[in-house]
Amino acid sequence: MVLLVFACATGTWAQSEIPDRKGKLFLVPELWLSFGTNSYIEVAPLVGYHVNDRLSVGLGPHYIYQSQKATPYYPVSYQTHSYGLKGFARFALITNADQFLPINLFSDLFVHMEYEGMSLEKAYYYAPAYPDDGRFIYQGFLVGGGFSQRVGMFNSVSFTVLWNLNESSRSPYSNPVFRIGFNTYF
Repeated sequence: MVLLVFACATGTWAQSEIPDRKGKLFLVPELWLSFGTNSYIEVAPLVGYHVNDRLSVGLGPHYIYQSQKATPYYPVSYQTHSYGLKGFARFALITNADQFLPINLFSDLFVHMEYEGMSLEKAYYYAPAYPDDGRFIYQGFLVGGGFSQRVGMFNSVSFTVLWNLNESSRSPYSNPVFRIGFNTYF
């Protein structure tokens, strides 16, 4: 909540000089950490490119570590590593909204599509057609949308909700998928 208020407050400062994004690269350093009985670490740094002011595409590696400690309620413990590659395409339906809206809610409203190919352990992810040893490739297709808010001239914060079209017991996460991203343009 504090981040959203900060992003909206500083977004008004950035209105005066909005640089053209066409041909610019940007970095999305995705990171998620959760520790405890269930531990989860996700690292997925993406490099994106603005094809024009509305369309951007990107690509990057994706790594997930998950572990579960045995408890009286769940007596099984495990740890697994998942890794792969993901790419996205994002199209801004509304750009520079902060220039025409009466209040500064967001800069861009966008739709988002994503593909990821992940190598998952057969023993951990339910895959009845496979034996218990080894790995298999999971292909995820995620679609959704969100909004972003500029924070200064070369940074933005984005809030995205995605739906995994291939959700099953083999999926590394369940629907819906919520993401908060910090984008740095260079």
